[in-house]
Amino acid sequence: MNQLIEAVLVLMAGGALALLPARNIVRASAGLVSQMIALVLVGSVALPVLFGGPDVTGDMPWAYPIGTLHFRLDALGAFFLSWSLPMTLLGSVYAMGYLRKYFDSPRHIGVHFGLLNMISLSFILVYVGEHAVTFLLGWEIAALSAWLLVIWDYPNQKVRFAGFNYLVSTHVGLIFLVAAVMILYTNTQSWFLDDYGDWMSQNPGTVRNTVFLLLVTSFGLKSAFFPFHSWLPRAHAAAPAHVSALMSGVIHKAGLYALVHFLMISGKPDEWMGWFLIAFSVTSAVVGGLYTVGQRDLKRLLGYSSTENVGIAGIGFGVGCLGLSWDMPTLVALGFGGGLLHVLNHAFFKCQLFYAAGCVYQIKHVIDIERLGGLFKLMPVTAVCFIIGGVAISALPPFNGFASEFLIYSGLFTGESINIWAKLTLALTAAALAFVGAVSALSITRAFGVIFLGNARDASLPEAHEASGWMLFPMVLHTIGTVVLGVAPTLGFAMVAAPTALFLHLTPDAVALDTLQSVTGTLLRIGAISAGLVAVLVVVLALVGLRARLKRQTPNRNATWGCGYGAPNARMQYTGGSFSADFAGRFKNIMLMLQRKKAPAGYFPRDSYVITDCVDAVERRLFAVISHGDESASDLSQKLHEDDPRLAFSAGLAAIVAIGALVLLAEGGLP
Repeated sequence: MNQLIEAVLVLMAGGALALLPARNIVRASAGLVSQMIALVLVGSVALPVLFGGPDVTGDMPWAYPIGTLHFRLDALGAFFLSWSLPMTLLGSVYAMGYLRKYFDSPRHIGVHFGLLNMISLSFILVYVGEHAVTFLLGWEIAALSAWLLVIWDYPNQKVRFAGFNYLVSTHVGLIFLVAAVMILYTNTQSWFLDDYGDWMSQNPGTVRNTVFLLLVTSFGLKSAFFPFHSWLPRAHAAAPAHVSALMSGVIHKAGLYALVHFLMISGKPDEWMGWFLIAFSVTSAVVGGLYTVGQRDLKRLLGYSSTENVGIAGIGFGVGCLGLSWDMPTLVALGFGGGLLHVLNHAFFKCQLFYAAGCVYQIKHVIDIERLGGLFKLMPVTAVCFIIGGVAISALPPFNGFASEFLIYSGLFTGESINIWAKLTLALTAAALAFVGAVSALSITRAFGVIFLGNARDASLPEAHEASGWMLFPMVLHTIGTVVLGVAPTLGFAMVAAPTALFLHLTPDAVALDTLQSVTGTLLRIGAISAGLVAVLVVVLALVGLRARLKRQTPNRNATWGCGYGAPNARMQYTGGSFSADFAGRFKNIMLMLQRKKAPAGYFPRDSYVITDCVDAVERRLFAVISHGDESASDLSQKLHEDDPRLAFSAGLAAIVAIGALVLLAEGGLP
């Protein structure tokens, strides 16, 4: 535990040093070095716990009314810490290249790197804190730090609005979380999360169900489940690429951690909770996947895919809850093991994709896919990393997304003895998951084809070339992780085995080791198949490269007649809109398409255009409700007169009635 305290102090010291009056390169270096030291300190504690060691606990006395602060690092917290801090460090390395142009400017870069330190510090508090105040403190530090990182380009009004939207949404989630904590404290008279879990496991009923719904709502807002996702695409489009990567791949995984942690400490869940999680998550996965198909902004596309992928992980957790409810260890292992493995895999390939998008933006200064094209030849490293991440996010072999979703599929197609209606519902869930994978493949094919293949579409954009090594290094490392976890998925499952075993211990007569070994055997076979596919892919690419080299050595031959297309131009290519138009038309009730156009005029029109974009139906409806409420409040205020004594009397009477009702509901009145 001492190492964790030292890591917190090092991160705070590094953040303070980054604020000192010095050159920007010195400030940024202070942040990087402190994160490296903290990573070593945390790793020395977390890795032994993750791979079979005992939990690490510690207490810190504090003043009344908080009392003693209790900390515990178990296998679940160690799992999240083991990759959250390294990925945050890689995000900081990426920032060294992404923000390079500001290093010699008057802009204070140290604030940005100090906030990245605070993100790492918040992970330690959330994943180790067993006291409600410590947990909430880490939760709030992460929210405020992420908000300040999002509004890096604060002079831009759209960026400020996106940041405000995120800040409001995350604090609405905090309200639900605090409400749940207040109910639990009232019933336990304790600040410790373990006591909350004990009470929930021993007191099934309406109050427990209410707390469960409050927690799911709060964690759903944090992790951007549908329909609580509206802040996500705006924030990702506005934030720097490394901030978007960390938010999607790392920061908002804290919501999934909290969900899994409370499920673990709450004991055996009711069956309806598992079905609720599955329905909630399937909706998120399907709608998030659909919205990816119609996006012009590459980072908005990747943002919606995060809503899709947290839904996929949530399906696994729902299956695991059903396994606990039905006392079926295999379902528990496949559900929670597959869900946690997908959380890890998503962190790898989503950061990788955002880093690729950032490389494109850094060079071309736009991420509108309709204005890009032909970047493969000029940015081959970025293109290869993007397509590998795209295959992984589509859950296709041989990369890591396939392995984790295969475990979830295995849980959905369970051979356990359950009733026919449950089997039918799980089969329909598997069909929905397959549909999500197909939609994801469509959106990634569209994005990759339009951006990296063909010819450049906009001659006014800067000439393309590879980004700096500071930006390529983290992206390539994530790509290597995506490939390695695909051909050797047992490495990833070794990281989630101990957290999954915590749930297996909740089932009666469960032999955790045997159940986990059977899953490991399945993953070994998947890894062998994936390794074979990678080998075949390497051979095919080598032959294609050899053929292209030989072709360049032969004299060029031109067709004598090109049917009028001897000089193709960029206007003859598929656009992103035309690529997905047929699919979007079939789901027009969900995918709202807005079109802005200017009709051509004259014989040689120059400024005509048609711009089609997919807008968020939930966001539009939310803004419509807010606008209507604002108009209603304005009308009401005009009708009321502030100096009317009847208004004051009515308000006072209503307050007295409300207070009296609360006293009666408290069962006993005031002391």
